[in-house]
Amino acid sequence: MSKHAGRPVRTQTPALRRRHSGWYMLTVIAVLSVAAWLLWPSLAGKFAPQQSGAVLALDAAMDGFSVQQIKAKVGEPLTVQLRSLDTPYHSDGGGKHQFAIDEFGVNIVAPPKGVSAATFTPDKPGTYTFYCDICCGGKANPTMQGTLVVTA
Repeated sequence: MSKHAGRPVRTQTPALRRRHSGWYMLTVIAVLSVAAWLLWPSLAGKFAPQQSGAVLALDAAMDGFSVQQIKAKVGEPLTVQLRSLDTPYHSDGGGKHQFAIDEFGVNIVAPPKGVSAATFTPDKPGTYTFYCDICCGGKANPTMQGTLVVTA
């Protein structure tokens, strides 16, 4: 200790400085990790690789899908970007939404306030039902389903 204006002044030892810088770095890493975790759902779809073929942006909320009918062609890839408009605080489904078509093995689940995407290629013409079975009354709810019309 040294004296400064009549008062003792503590000087930081190298060990104390290392301890303080360690806590500082731990705090910075924790804050950045929480920020990345909170921002990931909204940014995830923006950095997805570009797909060839048609791209459909589809919103889902407790009141249904933003599109009730989708048109596609046999053999042409279709990318569905499903965005959930609901928050994680919904009691029914926790804000997640699904886009599923059984005949093509499609099952996309978007996180609350987030985006998920998948690409599939319809291989046969026909009319197929897409649906969300996670919440909102499930597959039987007419607002949580629509049709995919595939032409040759």
